[in-house]
This record gives sequence, structure tokens and C-alpha cells, in this order.
Amino acid sequence: MQLTDRQVGLIEDFALKKYRSLDDTHGADHCEKTTGIASFLASEERADEIIVKMGALLHQFHPEGAAQVNEFLMSINVPHDTREKIIHCVRCVEPTTIHTARTLEAKVVFDADKLQTLGPYGLVREVVYRTRRKNIEFRVAFREAKELQKTMASLLQTETAKSLYENMKALSNSMFESIEDWDTLSFIKK
Repeated sequence: MQLTDRQVGLIEDFALKKYRSLDDTHGADHCEKTTGIASFLASEERADEIIVKMGALLHQFHPEGAAQVNEFLMSINVPHDTREKIIHCVRCVEPTTIHTARTLEAKVVFDADKLQTLGPYGLVREVVYRTRRKNIEFRVAFREAKELQKTMASLLQTETAKSLYENMKALSNSMFESIEDWDTLSFIKK
């Protein structure tokens, strides 16, 4: 069953309220990027686009917020099957839960979120998040972000996401090397 325009609008409002309460690395811009990437991946992978869009909108509730999402979807009369598919996306969005994904839609939502931790954009985003929100020293934040990229790249679920990552991998590696050169000042040594 398809969702009504009213239900879609209510889900968007519910999700955006959550994003507005978060830091700018996980706020409305992150929501917009996640849903945009998810829509592209859904089209390429032939996943159910409405389930993917709703899952992407709601992914930031993470598995621990799945019950809250379920209650909300029930309150706006989303049919059980549709509700379960959307909640499955929310439950599988973490590196510790993606192994439980039974649907292509959950894998697409995971990839749409995790692609934002990869490449130059992901490096900057993760360093900013760690230094600003977690109060971690820059070098430590950089090392953590670099390690995160290795982990997230290995967890990508769809061929389309893996291909997108391959396209940005060389630039990321160049950035890592350049930043490490600054750390050691090796670029000025003779």
C-alpha cells in the first residue's frame, strides 16, 4: 500500500523536528543529503522508493528510537506492513545492526547514511563532529575519522554505493597523505 500525501507530509514534519534538535553535522542538511542519496540508490538498485525515502527521513532515530517511530506511524494509520518495512530501515542503520538487514531498502538507507562518512566530505564532516561535539583534539579526531572511513567502506551494502565510494577513494587517500604530511611537516624536509 502506498502512503497518502498527508501521511508523507506528517512523516517529513516528524523527522525534521528531530533533525532540528541535532547538531549541524546531523541536522536538516544531513536529512536532505541522506534522502537524496537514498533516492538515487533506490532507483539504481530497484528498491521500493517510498520505503527508502521514509526510512531515510527517519533513520536518525536509530535503533533505540524505533519504538517512538512505530508509535508515531501507528498514530497516523500507516498500515502494518509498510510500518514494519520503514522501522526495519531505522533498526538496521547502525554498523552494529546492519547485519540484521533483511531488505534491500534497509541496506540502501544504511548506505545513504554511511556514504556521508566517506570521501573528503565525510572526512571533514566527521572531524568537525568530533572536535565540536565530542571535544576531541584535532589529531585524534582525524585518526578516528580515517579509521571510520575504512570501517564504513567495508560495510557498504549495495553495488551502487560501493561504486560511488570507489570514485572518491583516490581523492580521500590524497587528502589523508596531505594531512599526514602536515602532521609531520615532511613536505618541508630536505
